[in-house]
Amino acid sequence: MNSKGFTLIELVVVIVILGILAVTAVPKYINLQAEAQTSTLEGVKATMQGASALVYSKSVVAGNHKILPSASPTVEIADDVFISIIYGYPSDSKDEWKDKLLDLDSSAFAFTVITGGSIIVYLAENDEPTSTLQDCLTFYKIPNDVGLKPEFGTNKCY
Repeated sequence: MNSKGFTLIELVVVIVILGILAVTAVPKYINLQAEAQTSTLEGVKATMQGASALVYSKSVVAGNHKILPSASPTVEIADDVFISIIYGYPSDSKDEWKDKLLDLDSSAFAFTVITGGSIIVYLAENDEPTSTLQDCLTFYKIPNDVGLKPEFGTNKCY
């Protein structure tokens, strides 16, 4: 008898092979969301670095990059748009970062300020961080003295 089609054994072997492939391939795709979130935060960090460099260059041109923070120096970044600066770099004002320096979707990102002069940008779906050491955030820390640069960092999402 000459029939065309698959036998039961052939079908079982194919199903087992597909199962083995699925078990090895699926874990690689499960962590893609965390990697995508981390990459997004890396992009936010790059934007923060660019904004900071722009403010610093305008501050140097204005000659107020060495003024002490107690004098409350500012720099004009656009027509009638002023930013508070600390040693030429943007201050740790959450409102200035959120409203004047970064154009981020407020439903996707949130901002907070922590003691020590750090602005933290994190995913709005996450809990508000209390430290720059927590997972899944990007931060900017103001410089402590003239000639020092601010710190930027991104912590991975898991």
